[in-house]
Amino acid sequence: MKITTWNVNSVNARIEHLVKFIKEDKSDIYLIQELKCTNENFPHDEIKNINYKSYVNGQKAWNGVALIAKKELKILNNKIPNYKDENARFIETEIELSKIKSKIKLINIYLPNGNPIDTEKFDYKLDWMKNFNQYIKTLIENDTPVIIGGDFNVIPNDEDVYSPENFKNDACAHPYTRENFRKLLNLKFTDTVKYFVDGNSNWTFWGYRGGNWQKGNGLRIDHFLTTPELTDIIKTVKINREPRSWEKASDHTPVTIELED
Repeated sequence: MKITTWNVNSVNARIEHLVKFIKEDKSDIYLIQELKCTNENFPHDEIKNINYKSYVNGQKAWNGVALIAKKELKILNNKIPNYKDENARFIETEIELSKIKSKIKLINIYLPNGNPIDTEKFDYKLDWMKNFNQYIKTLIENDTPVIIGGDFNVIPNDEDVYSPENFKNDACAHPYTRENFRKLLNLKFTDTVKYFVDGNSNWTFWGYRGGNWQKGNGLRIDHFLTTPELTDIIKTVKINREPRSWEKASDHTPVTIELED
């Protein structure tokens, strides 16, 4: 089974890119973030025309997450349980793999950016992370296999950004952000890109300003986390940089994991 995460930075502006990539890539499930549209304005027909089904948690003007899948899915949650959040940043389903006895929770997130750090936006980011971690902890305590994918807006370590000095006051690299991410990892998760992809420039995001893409000035903020039984059956993990080179591209690029079924 192939699962891909991609922050498309406006699904309607990037629908041709999305359809083109899906046709070439053929993953079983796509975790899409930053839709920037409501459920009604999502391009359902374009997705249906390539024989995929779409499940959307949208929001006017910004945010929004979706699952795009070959087979039907049942959506279990559109919010972090027991957490009041007005923003569309979470969508959860279940999948099955023959090698895993229990049903697997598949969770797609678009974690708050949190900038600037001296504002309520950063407080919201930390609050979101703490509540998310608490929910995931309940799943782990019940021995539930979990895959979390999406745009985490977390630079885990200095080696995950082209210039740590430029991000010392950025919410994505703040010590509190990294602390909460470590707490999540310490619930038994593997940071799959870090573990499976060779090299020390495994960027998934290149900002639009200053020719960052052309200069290779990137960040690693799009992640897949897996619990041990799932990590054990991962075949490949791939960052596909090609879509970032397309005209009018998203500033993120897709990340794909392939698991034995």
